[in-house]
Amino acid sequence: MKEPRSNDRFVWLVLGLLAGLAIASVWPHEPVQASATDRNQKFAMITTPVGGGYEGIFILDFLTGRLTGAVLGRTRNGTEFTNFYARNVAEDFEVTGEANYAITGGFAEIQAKGGLQWGNSAIYVAEMNSGKVAAYAIPFKVTQVPIPPVPLAPLAQYPFRTQNVAQ
Repeated sequence: MKEPRSNDRFVWLVLGLLAGLAIASVWPHEPVQASATDRNQKFAMITTPVGGGYEGIFILDFLTGRLTGAVLGRTRNGTEFTNFYARNVAEDFEVTGEANYAITGGFAEIQAKGGLQWGNSAIYVAEMNSGKVAAYAIPFKVTQVPIPPVPLAPLAQYPFRTQNVAQ
Protein backbone atom coordinates (compact mmCIF):
# COMPACT_ATOMS: atom_id res chain seq x y z
CA MET A 1 0.00 0.00 0.00
CA LYS A 2 1.27 3.40 -0.95
CA GLU A 3 1.96 6.02 1.79
CA PRO A 4 0.12 9.36 1.27
CA ARG A 5 2.46 12.19 0.42
CA SER A 6 2.46 15.38 2.48
CA ASN A 7 1.29 17.34 -0.61
CA ASP A 8 -1.81 15.10 -0.81
CA ARG A 9 -2.61 15.75 2.86
CA PHE A 10 -2.28 19.50 2.35
CA VAL A 11 -4.62 19.42 -0.68
CA TRP A 12 -7.26 17.49 1.31
CA LEU A 13 -6.93 19.93 4.23
CA VAL A 14 -7.44 22.93 1.94
CA LEU A 15 -10.39 21.26 0.19
CA GLY A 16 -11.99 20.49 3.56
CA LEU A 17 -11.57 24.09 4.73
CA LEU A 18 -13.06 25.44 1.49
CA ALA A 19 -16.02 23.05 1.73
CA GLY A 20 -16.61 24.12 5.35
CA LEU A 21 -16.53 27.82 4.41
CA ALA A 22 -18.92 27.22 1.49
CA ILE A 23 -21.41 25.42 3.75
CA ALA A 24 -21.13 28.10 6.44
CA SER A 25 -21.82 30.88 3.93
CA VAL A 26 -25.17 29.38 2.84
CA TRP A 27 -26.25 28.10 6.28
CA PRO A 28 -29.07 30.21 7.78
CA HIS A 29 -27.77 32.81 10.21
CA GLU A 30 -29.85 33.40 13.33
CA PRO A 31 -29.03 36.21 15.73
CA VAL A 32 -28.32 35.14 19.27
CA GLN A 33 -30.33 36.89 21.96
CA ALA A 34 -29.99 36.39 25.66
CA SER A 35 -31.55 37.73 28.79
CA ALA A 36 -29.64 38.15 31.99
CA THR A 37 -31.19 37.51 35.38
CA ASP A 38 -29.94 38.04 38.93
CA ARG A 39 -31.70 37.97 42.26
CA ASN A 40 -31.31 38.00 45.99
CA GLN A 41 -33.89 37.70 48.77
CA LYS A 42 -35.30 41.21 48.28
CA PHE A 43 -35.32 41.79 44.53
CA ALA A 44 -34.64 40.35 41.09
CA MET A 45 -33.47 42.07 37.95
CA ILE A 46 -33.52 41.00 34.32
CA THR A 47 -32.48 42.40 30.98
CA THR A 48 -34.43 41.74 27.80
CA PRO A 49 -34.34 43.13 24.24
CA VAL A 50 -37.08 45.65 23.48
CA GLY A 51 -36.40 46.35 19.80
CA GLY A 52 -34.30 48.49 17.51
CA GLY A 53 -31.09 47.17 19.07
CA TYR A 54 -32.12 48.39 22.53
CA GLU A 55 -32.33 46.40 25.74
CA GLY A 56 -34.38 47.11 28.85
CA ILE A 57 -33.52 46.45 32.47
CA PHE A 58 -36.34 45.55 34.84
CA ILE A 59 -36.26 45.24 38.62
CA LEU A 60 -38.90 43.48 40.71
CA ASP A 61 -38.90 44.57 44.36
CA PHE A 62 -40.12 41.57 46.37
CA LEU A 63 -40.97 43.72 49.40
CA THR A 64 -43.35 46.07 47.57
CA GLY A 65 -44.34 44.00 44.52
CA ARG A 66 -43.34 46.91 42.30
CA LEU A 67 -41.83 46.14 38.88
CA THR A 68 -39.87 49.04 37.38
CA GLY A 69 -37.68 49.31 34.32
CA ALA A 70 -35.81 51.53 31.91
CA VAL A 71 -34.13 51.45 28.50
CA LEU A 72 -30.65 52.84 28.00
CA GLY A 73 -30.77 54.86 24.79
CA ARG A 74 -28.75 57.23 22.68
CA THR A 75 -29.80 60.82 23.29
CA ARG A 76 -28.79 64.24 22.08
CA ASN A 77 -26.71 64.55 25.26
CA GLY A 78 -25.00 61.16 24.95
CA THR A 79 -26.30 57.99 26.56
CA GLU A 80 -28.95 57.97 29.25
CA PHE A 81 -32.12 56.15 30.24
CA THR A 82 -34.93 57.21 27.91
CA ASN A 83 -37.93 54.92 28.45
CA PHE A 84 -39.24 54.22 31.96
CA TYR A 85 -41.77 51.63 33.16
CA ALA A 86 -43.66 50.71 36.31
CA ARG A 87 -46.26 48.18 37.42
CA ASN A 88 -47.54 46.98 40.79
CA VAL A 89 -47.62 43.22 40.22
CA ALA A 90 -48.69 42.57 43.83
CA GLU A 91 -52.08 44.06 42.88
CA ASP A 92 -52.26 41.88 39.77
CA PHE A 93 -51.65 38.73 41.84
CA GLU A 94 -53.87 39.97 44.70
CA VAL A 95 -51.04 39.23 47.13
CA THR A 96 -51.67 39.74 50.82
CA GLY A 97 -48.70 39.20 53.07
CA GLU A 98 -45.33 37.97 51.89
CA ALA A 99 -45.01 37.15 48.20
CA ASN A 100 -42.61 34.77 46.50
CA TYR A 101 -41.81 35.90 42.93
CA ALA A 102 -39.88 34.60 39.94
CA ILE A 103 -39.25 36.72 36.84
CA THR A 104 -37.85 36.30 33.34
CA GLY A 105 -38.06 37.95 29.94
CA GLY A 106 -38.72 36.33 26.59
CA PHE A 107 -39.45 36.95 22.93
CA ALA A 108 -43.01 37.99 22.06
CA GLU A 109 -44.66 39.30 18.90
CA ILE A 110 -47.41 41.63 20.10
CA GLN A 111 -49.76 43.30 17.63
CA ALA A 112 -49.75 47.10 17.73
CA LYS A 113 -53.08 48.57 18.82
CA GLY A 114 -54.37 51.96 19.82
CA GLY A 115 -51.29 53.72 18.44
CA LEU A 116 -48.98 51.93 20.90
CA GLN A 117 -45.77 50.39 19.71
CA TRP A 118 -44.70 47.27 21.63
CA GLY A 119 -41.23 45.93 22.30
CA ASN A 120 -40.34 42.52 20.92
CA SER A 121 -40.17 40.92 24.37
CA ALA A 122 -42.53 40.25 27.23
CA ILE A 123 -41.82 40.04 30.94
CA TYR A 124 -43.11 36.95 32.72
CA VAL A 125 -43.69 37.06 36.47
CA ALA A 126 -44.78 34.10 38.58
CA GLU A 127 -46.01 34.37 42.14
CA MET A 128 -45.69 31.08 44.03
CA ASN A 129 -48.33 31.58 46.74
CA SER A 130 -51.11 32.52 44.30
CA GLY A 131 -49.91 29.90 41.82
CA LYS A 132 -50.23 32.32 38.89
CA VAL A 133 -48.04 33.53 36.02
CA ALA A 134 -48.62 36.88 34.32
CA ALA A 135 -47.17 38.22 31.06
CA TYR A 136 -46.56 41.95 30.55
CA ALA A 137 -46.00 43.83 27.29
CA ILE A 138 -43.35 46.54 27.09
CA PRO A 139 -44.45 49.75 25.33
CA PHE A 140 -41.37 50.95 23.45
CA LYS A 141 -40.56 53.98 21.37
CA VAL A 142 -37.12 54.94 20.07
CA THR A 143 -36.53 58.44 21.35
CA GLN A 144 -33.65 60.85 21.83
CA VAL A 145 -35.21 62.50 24.86
CA PRO A 146 -36.29 60.83 28.10
CA ILE A 147 -40.04 60.28 28.29
CA PRO A 148 -42.24 59.97 31.41
CA PRO A 149 -42.85 56.49 32.88
CA VAL A 150 -45.55 54.35 31.28
CA PRO A 151 -47.21 51.28 32.77
CA LEU A 152 -46.27 47.80 31.62
CA ALA A 153 -49.38 46.35 30.00
CA PRO A 154 -50.77 43.05 31.28
CA LEU A 155 -51.18 40.58 28.42
CA ALA A 156 -52.37 37.36 29.99
CA GLN A 157 -52.41 35.40 33.21
CA TYR A 158 -52.84 31.71 33.99
CA PRO A 159 -52.73 29.49 37.09
CA PHE A 160 -49.88 27.00 37.13
CA ARG A 161 -51.13 25.51 40.38
CA THR A 162 -54.75 24.65 41.15
CA GLN A 163 -54.70 25.65 44.79
CA ASN A 164 -52.84 28.18 46.92
CA VAL A 165 -49.95 27.11 49.10
CA ALA A 166 -49.98 28.18 52.74
CA GLN A 167 -46.78 29.73 54.01
